[in-house]
Amino acid sequence: MKNVWSQCFDCNFAVVQYGRFVRTELSLKENDDASKAIEKIPNIEQIGNHTITASAINHVLEHVFVPENGSKPNSQKYIIVVTDGIIFLDKMNLTVVLKNPKMENITRFAIGVGPYVLNHSAALKEMREIASDPHEQHFFGVGSYTGLNTILSKLKKGILGGIEGTAGVGFRFELAEAGFSSHIAPDNSLLFGAVGAFDWSGGLIVKNIETSSTAFLNVTNNEPKIPKTAGKEQRFSYLGYSVTSAQRSGKTLYLSGAPRYNLTGGVFIFSGETHDLQQLLPGDQVGSYFGSVLCVLNVDKSEILKTDYLLVGAPYFHRKGEEGKVFVYKLHEQHGFQKQDWEWSGVTKYAFARFGSAIANIGDVDGNGYNDVAVGAPLEERNGGTSGSIYIYNGFRGGLRQEHSQRISAAEMGMKLKYFGQSVSPMAEAGPRRQEYISVGSEGNVTVLKTLPVIVFKPTITVEPPMIKRSHQAEDIPKLEIKLHICLYARSADFEEVSSISVLYNIDLDPGQAEKRLTFHKASKQGNFSLTKNIACISKMNLHFSGCSDCFSPILVKFNFNLTSTTAPYVLDAFTPTEISKEITFERQCEQELCPAKISLSNSRLSKQKIIIGDTQDLDITLHLTNTGYDSFKTTLTLTYPSVLLFSKILKRNQRELPVKMQSVKRFLS
Repeated sequence: MKNVWSQCFDCNFAVVQYGRFVRTELSLKENDDASKAIEKIPNIEQIGNHTITASAINHVLEHVFVPENGSKPNSQKYIIVVTDGIIFLDKMNLTVVLKNPKMENITRFAIGVGPYVLNHSAALKEMREIASDPHEQHFFGVGSYTGLNTILSKLKKGILGGIEGTAGVGFRFELAEAGFSSHIAPDNSLLFGAVGAFDWSGGLIVKNIETSSTAFLNVTNNEPKIPKTAGKEQRFSYLGYSVTSAQRSGKTLYLSGAPRYNLTGGVFIFSGETHDLQQLLPGDQVGSYFGSVLCVLNVDKSEILKTDYLLVGAPYFHRKGEEGKVFVYKLHEQHGFQKQDWEWSGVTKYAFARFGSAIANIGDVDGNGYNDVAVGAPLEERNGGTSGSIYIYNGFRGGLRQEHSQRISAAEMGMKLKYFGQSVSPMAEAGPRRQEYISVGSEGNVTVLKTLPVIVFKPTITVEPPMIKRSHQAEDIPKLEIKLHICLYARSADFEEVSSISVLYNIDLDPGQAEKRLTFHKASKQGNFSLTKNIACISKMNLHFSGCSDCFSPILVKFNFNLTSTTAPYVLDAFTPTEISKEITFERQCEQELCPAKISLSNSRLSKQKIIIGDTQDLDITLHLTNTGYDSFKTTLTLTYPSVLLFSKILKRNQRELPVKMQSVKRFLS
């Protein structure tokens, strides 16, 4: 057992003893704890007396090779019969048992021990009947039980060779490169990627620390669980190139990338309990190396044993070169990993950046309680021996940001670092509020970056009154005073390292209007404001509404702000809006959603019905514009006249100015 397990991690053993009766001494289920299984064998007590070989073989078919006792469907099965005598007092017929349909695809080895077998033709006939064809490869004879050691190597070669095929044992794990990737799972299992196993189809070695059991996971063992084409496309897949684990409903999942699976790459997701393949995430571009980098993320850092996202790197994803891309999958309790309709990518102008060569959960760097992610693009911005960048993506209450909050390049730091971003990792223990350091690998160097405290503002604007009533919209009404109140609310944790935060602000009233409807009164549009833990609002400002020609479009109040240089070492959150606005609306005559006007040009007339070209004369047009419905705003009257006429002037009969748009066309009045 030990010798076979050293080269076949997914081989399981059962031991059945027979004499007067048949008894299972070791079941397939007990193989999960290898050390206990091996310890149990020497303590087996011999039954003796009868030799009911046929009944023992039938017992294996009916009670050992069954799913409820640990037998895996579609696995290769072997029966090794060791006996020192001819069948005696057995109620079952050997030939009938061997022809049982359940015996199909089971390979049988027969080992005869001692003279009672080797010197009797009837016993030898039974041995050859038990052994599979060809008999010379499946029947062994030894003079005594101590001589079993002489045939172990042949027996092991026969078993492992049968599993692998005629190629021999070496093609299973000889080139496995076990440990190409590694990971410690939450269920106390060690995961090792073995990209070269099974002729470079690869696989995943799982070593349980508590039970010392070892298993090997690959597509061959799970073929019924995956698409029909997967088995054919598994060769040279490099399964095990990357390994990690995830948590779903309190259970562990093992994840492994196979960047050459089906040429497009794939991610294989196995159950931590049964080792069955649960899901296969395929890549969608040939040669993209999808699955070469994996990163799982629990967004809320307080929920350690929960997985929200899987990030899959495809660093060779190409449009013009090898730009790279990171695909985002969200983990659902019922449906597993579901691909999001958005991805991450780097700056488009760098065609060979290989964005996604490294992906890491770097902890909560902005102090908002949610974990963040760093993505490396080690070939970005190559210039004079310097290359590489990392991108920071932030987690928040709603999940993950689709846009990066920061890009850090080697060139910006003024350091000649090559392949900066080829690896990235959080460094040391996270502080009580945020992760303070991250390390970034480059060729021959590790750069340690210190994170800065991030301030998150929630700016608000309040105006009183929020609406200008109809009674104040006429030009002859005295000016209306409006009070403006602006606040910048920060988190209490933002004041842990400084007592005040200095903000530079600017206020723009009624932007875009040639004639301002709102002006300052004894207040400045620009200023510097210091926030403290107890003071979050700028002093109230008085504004004057001076009437309007446009009493329809809302009056806009814009407020933009930024931190001053004296606020160092703080930085403003990249997703905090630095400009907000508030609209002051005008009261309307109608409070309904649709308030139609009823505009008419009735009683409009011409001073003459006929114009003689060449004779100087005037044509007066009287326009009588009336509205008998609800208020009409920005009403426009268009007068179309022939180009032979020259516009002279407009005479108004009342003081309310009416905008007129003139348009010339080449046609005659009739």
